[in-house]
Amino acid sequence: MDLLAPTTIIGAALILLGIYYIVFWWSYWKTNYRGKLLTGGPYAIVRHPYYFGFLILTTGLVVIIPQVETIGLALLSWMVIISQIKTEEEALIKQYGNKYREYQDMVRYRLIPGVY
Repeated sequence: MDLLAPTTIIGAALILLGIYYIVFWWSYWKTNYRGKLLTGGPYAIVRHPYYFGFLILTTGLVVIIPQVETIGLALLSWMVIISQIKTEEEALIKQYGNKYREYQDMVRYRLIPGVY
């Protein structure tokens, strides 16, 4: 494997971005969550920042190691997370009511900035 191959560079960049975003989410959540709805930090970009980071990381793994195991992990992760988001958002609406609806209006994208 050529360490400077474009796929290696792109995959590594995605993995690092995913790790960065997961750590960004975790540190923000750890220092700010007190039972109230969080709307700042990574939550100001997408409504499910941890999922975003994890999916970017698994996608980077597929780019670097395009084997059946990593492709399966990524596909399964994408399918489970996308199907779970709707249920999670319904629970958040029940928990936070109009505050969450206003947050949905403020942060349009659930998972991928500019896309979904």
